[in-house]
Amino acid sequence: MTLSPRIVRAAFSAALALLGLAAAIGGWGYGVAQENGQIGPGFLPVALGIIIVVLAGVDTASILLRREPAHPAEQLTGVEAEADAAAIDTVEESPDIDALGRTQRQRNRMLVVVGGMLLGALLLVPVLGLLISLGVLMLTIAIVVERRPIISSIIVSVVAVGIVHLIFGVLLNVPLPTGLIGLI
Repeated sequence: MTLSPRIVRAAFSAALALLGLAAAIGGWGYGVAQENGQIGPGFLPVALGIIIVVLAGVDTASILLRREPAHPAEQLTGVEAEADAAAIDTVEESPDIDALGRTQRQRNRMLVVVGGMLLGALLLVPVLGLLISLGVLMLTIAIVVERRPIISSIIVSVVAVGIVHLIFGVLLNVPLPTGLIGLI
């Protein structure tokens, strides 16, 4: 007996939902909040468990409720079929090219560059502090490696650093390294 890929995907998503539920229940035992009103040690497992349950549940439902054609190629006609065939031929000719058109060599080089930038950011933490180093790292990766527009890269980096500060510095009250400069 063989299972269809659709049933396997639905079963995997359902199992993931059960795992999220187990994490939420286990985290609840640690306590979501402390007596003084601060977030307790079980807050993160409960929050992530609930998020996993919701997302995996939606995924399971969408997989089971979606009607899939018997064969996707049968649905294509005319120009769509030619474009699909050309895309398949291109992938077969050069299988190491990803969806963004990068070769395996380019992806390997990007990985080495990001690793070097991460090491540089870690070395900057004692000087600039964690949040500024994280922001510089994100901004540099977005602009240099991913070649994203500068304005949107700045916005995304500032928002991400703000979220890290909000979660760890404000909500969890974790002291973050401020470095020699001591700005944030």
